Amino acid sequence: MDNRLIRDSQIEDALKHYPMADMPHSITNNVMARIQKDVRPQLVTWNDFVLSFVIALCIGALYFTVLNLPPIMLAKIKIQGILLYQSFLVNARWLVPNLFFGFAALLSALTIPSLIKMTVNRRR
Repeated sequence: MDNRLIRDSQIEDALKHYPMADMPHSITNNVMARIQKDVRPQLVTWNDFVLSFVIALCIGALYFTVLNLPPIMLAKIKIQGILLYQSFLVNARWLVPNLFFGFAALLSALTIPSLIKMTVNRRR
């Protein structure tokens, strides 16, 4: 018989016939002491505060800019918005499929190299 088969049969015999040892009572505490850290991770960093402050400033600046625009400028912006919407409706026949195919091409360009790396056998 093969040496591995003899070893495997001895291990199987030991697993079936030897009595199991009792688990120590402090096993949970010992394991949790190794897993848990004393310091909790910081949920909000200074970078989060700075980023939220900058975003709030930008939103506030846009709000006050819109409030202080002259009425003629608001009317021109509305007209340009209507023209942009109409241009989108006219060109939507080719614009929407191009956007979707472009987005699909971008996603495939991002994922195909990593898929090729996963499927290539490196043992050659």
